[in-house]
Formats: sequence, C-alpha cells, structure tokens
Amino acid sequence: MMKEYNLIVAAMDEEMEALLNLLNHPSKITIRNEELYEFEINGESYLLGRGKIGKVHTAAYLTKLFEELKIKRVFNIGTSGGIDPKLNISDVVIATKVCYHDVDVTGFNYELGQMCGCPTYFECDREYLKSKTIDSKYNVVHGLIVSGDQFVTRDNLYSSNILKFNDVVACDMEASAVGQVCNLYRIPFVVVRSISDIVTREENSKSFDNNLQVSSTNSALVLLELIK
Repeated sequence: MMKEYNLIVAAMDEEMEALLNLLNHPSKITIRNEELYEFEINGESYLLGRGKIGKVHTAAYLTKLFEELKIKRVFNIGTSGGIDPKLNISDVVIATKVCYHDVDVTGFNYELGQMCGCPTYFECDREYLKSKTIDSKYNVVHGLIVSGDQFVTRDNLYSSNILKFNDVVACDMEASAVGQVCNLYRIPFVVVRSISDIVTREENSKSFDNNLQVSSTNSALVLLELIK
C-alpha cells in the first residue's frame, strides 16, 4: 500500500528553512529530482518542500508530486503582503478561500478572478480548521487571500484588481495556484501566511526583506499549532 503524506509547500528557501529549524532532525529524501524533508507528528507523515515563486512554478511542482505520491492534504506556508489596514507585520492569515486577482475573463461571462472552468474561489479545508485550536498568543486573522504573478506595492496596487475584492485580507503569488491544483486533484488544502509587509505603505519591498525571516517563522509556528 502506498504511504500517505501531508505535503507542506513553501515558495522560498527562507520560508522553508523557518519550519526546518523547528523540526527535530527530519530526513532528506529525493522524489522526481525534488529534495523534500520527511517527518512525523502525532502519527501523521509529512513532506516539506520548496515549490518556487509564482503560480506556474507552484502548479508544476504540485502536479509532479501529486502524480508520484499519495497526498492527504496540502499546507501552503510562507509570507504575504497585507491588504487589510488592521493587519500588522508578523500577523498570521489563515485563508478561508483563495482566488486570482490577475485573471479576467469577464468578457466571457466569468466572474472577476475566475479561471475558465473553475470556481471563482477555491475553498480551504474549513472542517479541518474548525477542528483545530491555535494558541491565543498568535494574532491570527481568517479571510480571503488573492494571488497573482506580481509583487504588489503601493504604486501598482491601485492599477490592479485587488481592491475590487471587498473581503480581501492579503495577497501573494502562489496560494491560488495551490487552490486550483488541489481542486483539480480533489485534495484538501490549508494556506497559512504571515504578513511581511503592508502593501499600502511606502517601500514595502524593504519591509519584506527586513521581515522575511520573522514572518516566515511565525507562519511555521502557526502551522505547527495546526498539525500538533
């Protein structure tokens, strides 16, 4: 019988290493030329890997592993830009749903953000999240994360479609690709992102660089709260 894994995916080395630093000697394995780290928590088997930045990289990475492995659930961890003005650096967003902000086929009667042949929103694993308790010391917000192949800044935010999604909390470059591929393979998924920068503030790219490590660690810590 094929072994079943929970797959944890980060886009950047820093985001992956933040979780590695919290684990107790995970084993390194190679699958289809991809290096992953294997570990167990409470009888569940996990693989941690880096899928690279962007939607296509993420989709290709997941597809490769889905075709090779039996995956029970996907966890997408890392950092994101804050859209909700109430958010602060290092707050953690657990997505309730994800969608694209850079997809527009409304000319063919699709909703804004809806990819052809797909739902507008890819719903996260709400039943799983309802069953979990997170330590109150973490400032965790639940809501919509939108994704696109764009590092969002104050300069390009207002020329994008992001603010047309009234309930948007944060933005990134991968979560909706995770949602779409998981939807196609009927695999439940969870997205955990920590705020590295506030998009509406000046020079948020510098904030991202300065806060990448601490925000990555917060995302990893909240993930461990979920899977413990």
